[in-house]
Amino acid sequence: MKAPDKANIRFNEFNLPVSTEFDDIYFNNEDGLAESRYVFLQHNDLPERWQTHSYSVFRIAESGFGTGLNFLASWALFAEHAPSTMRLHFVSFEKYPLAPADMARALQHFPELAAYAKVLINALPSPHAGCHRLQFDDGRVTLDLWYGDIHDQLPQWLPHATNTIDAWFLDGFAPDKNPQMWQPELYNAMAQSCREHGSFATFTAAGAVRRGLQEAGFAVAKVKGFGRKRDMLRGVVTTAQTQPAPHVHGTNGSATVPITIIGGGIAAACLAWSLCRRGFRVELLTTGLANGASGNAQGAVYPLLHAELSPLSEFFLGAFDHARQFYQQHSSFWHETGVVQLAFNATRQQRHDKIIASGIYHESLVRELDSAATQALWNALPAQPALLYPRAGWVPPEKLVQQLFAACGNELRVTTCAPITAMKLEREGWQLSAADGSHYHAHTVIVAAGAGSNALLAPWQLNFQNVRGQVTQVQATDVSSSCNLVVCYKGYFTPPTNGLHCVGATYAREHAGIEFDAQQQQPTNNADRTENLATLQDNLQQPWTAQLTAVSDRAALRHTTRDHLPACGWLTDNLGVLGGLGSRGFTSAPLCAEILVGQWLHEPLPLGASLLARLAPQRLQDVAT
Repeated sequence: MKAPDKANIRFNEFNLPVSTEFDDIYFNNEDGLAESRYVFLQHNDLPERWQTHSYSVFRIAESGFGTGLNFLASWALFAEHAPSTMRLHFVSFEKYPLAPADMARALQHFPELAAYAKVLINALPSPHAGCHRLQFDDGRVTLDLWYGDIHDQLPQWLPHATNTIDAWFLDGFAPDKNPQMWQPELYNAMAQSCREHGSFATFTAAGAVRRGLQEAGFAVAKVKGFGRKRDMLRGVVTTAQTQPAPHVHGTNGSATVPITIIGGGIAAACLAWSLCRRGFRVELLTTGLANGASGNAQGAVYPLLHAELSPLSEFFLGAFDHARQFYQQHSSFWHETGVVQLAFNATRQQRHDKIIASGIYHESLVRELDSAATQALWNALPAQPALLYPRAGWVPPEKLVQQLFAACGNELRVTTCAPITAMKLEREGWQLSAADGSHYHAHTVIVAAGAGSNALLAPWQLNFQNVRGQVTQVQATDVSSSCNLVVCYKGYFTPPTNGLHCVGATYAREHAGIEFDAQQQQPTNNADRTENLATLQDNLQQPWTAQLTAVSDRAALRHTTRDHLPACGWLTDNLGVLGGLGSRGFTSAPLCAEILVGQWLHEPLPLGASLLARLAPQRLQDVAT
């Protein structure tokens, strides 16, 4: 899968965008916002339908994101007129993503949308094929941007979007300009994705479009078009599925039975946040908040890339962009400093060269630096080539985890307990047994306990590995205190916070004789401290690295899988798993939480079907031969 083609545009005499690819306008020269409101909002009967909608979320799907004008108009109208308990989920497909600067220039004509446009443009992902989930208004508004040819993306989206969409905006360049898009496959996918009473509207009245929509299962009406256009089409689906979708747990209002999450780290925090934002109550069973691998002082957030677009790299493209935008909402804890990866030896240099030469990754995500450019980032860096992730950064894990739990409000109940060690399914639900002999009952359980998940999931024969890591904190010096970004080599070195840097981290497979206790961290050792400092000195070869004084260490277990992809999915209708996040949990957890919750509620998911299958925890089962 290659990166989607960028939009090639020019601005006409009205300073409005025109596609040079299709020789067509993005919106009406006279009043694009009025056109959007008339064609798509009015003729899908918005906002009237929001007042009588049977579900807690209203979903709109769109062909052709373009400048984002339809989304922004919908968001603004939703904010003004929709019930406060309702959420908006907007799904849009775009083959040729606009550059942020071009989008900003196009949208400057609509000052009434300026505040919304600023937030959108700041959140735009790197233009890589696949889904990019963005969330706004504290999770009330969700935007799924699917970059790439719509006919390539629909088969990846539709398996988890059937019977979920309330309204379609059939947009895009005119059928005679862009006939490749206006095909029966699109109309059939529209009908299949619609819920009962699902509607559509489109600016065109072309006969082939009308007939295609009718054949797909829509009742189509021709009505007056906008401005000088004589006609347009609107309609409602007649063939939508009427059977309830599987695993839909509730519609309007809060669920009366809470969902139980076992864990207390970033995975559990993101799950609790995603569930509470959807109106569900959550009970958290935990030995303590952020007391495991999520308890380090600083954690880097950046993608894992390969020279070929492997499933791992493809997953992290979506996960990183979602995490970055998700943490922006918690701006006091998101530090977009950039992350630099040094080519400290020939092998690392070859790896970097292959990543850049592949042409897969947009420069807004990663770019190559020569030795001088590396030192220009921070003059205490070695004169080594490097990769720079300009939009990456770091978070303070413990503070962030605690803030996410606090943001859940009264929907979350935290129960501090001894480690949960066993689960048994009974007629009334799950019986959960703790190490101190106490018991808890739950209807639906999600295991997100990191290294503590292994014993709980043993009956399902899931093969995880626990990897011990030790981080060393060092006192900032006059030189190191000016470090302004995360530096990666064989280890990593962070910017100072409270006068301390993190240097990490060792990587040792769990071995007999060392057992993890979630309440009592793994004992640290001097050998690991020595290793952390020696690796920094050896890879950077800078005098200041030898002047650092270690002041503390912290050890914990990373929960990993053999293929390094997270385990994210449901073992049964009421048993979910989110684990195996390894050393990049703060990059992957926000998207994984959305996936797991979306699966449970039968929502359109923010990842393609083929990649979702690779995250299923069942893949880790050890089957006896």
